[in-house]
Amino acid sequence: MKNLLFVLAILISHVCFSQTADVAFHNASKLFIDKQDRQAVSVLDQAIRQFPNDQRLKALREQIKDEEKKEQEKKEQEKKEQEKKEQEKKDQEKKDQQNKDQQKKEQEQKEQEKKEEEKKEQKDKEQQKKEQEQKEQQEQKEKQDKEKKDIPPSVKDKLKDMEMSEEKAKMILEAMKNQEKQYLQQNKRKGTKPKDKGKPDW
Repeated sequence: MKNLLFVLAILISHVCFSQTADVAFHNASKLFIDKQDRQAVSVLDQAIRQFPNDQRLKALREQIKDEEKKEQEKKEQEKKEQEKKEQEKKDQEKKDQQNKDQQKKEQEQKEQEKKEEEKKEQKDKEQQKKEQEQKEQQEQKEKQDKEKKDIPPSVKDKLKDMEMSEEKAKMILEAMKNQEKQYLQQNKRKGTKPKDKGKPDW
């Protein structure tokens, strides 16, 4: 009789043990499905302490741990990729800025070269103008020297005696030539007028 009661107690204990382990497994599984991994692991840890030989509890706990590890690795990978993208973005922005700076520098250099070229052209024009003026002055001087040479020595002496400069004498001669031209033109006009038949030729 005693042996029978002992066996019955063991069977009842085994049934209770199994039901309690099943409840823990079910609760932990539900928490895991709901993505509440920490709570699920806590339930499993407590159940495993009570039922250290239950392989289902241990297997579920290992699965959750593996999933947590994978999730952590995934997050770290995503973080690395995000950091990589941000770094690439920064590098690209830096590269774009360098290109802009280089373009600006090249533009400034072109403008500087253009200004220097314009300055050089202006300087060349001024030099040409100066040379042209010097040439004209030289030609004028040569012309004056030639005109001086063309005046006979006797005339020069007379002008000297009269205390008259050559320039003044030239002006007087030029004025006389102009008067002579005007006189000849007037006479030419008179000669072209039609004769009045009613008047004598004289």
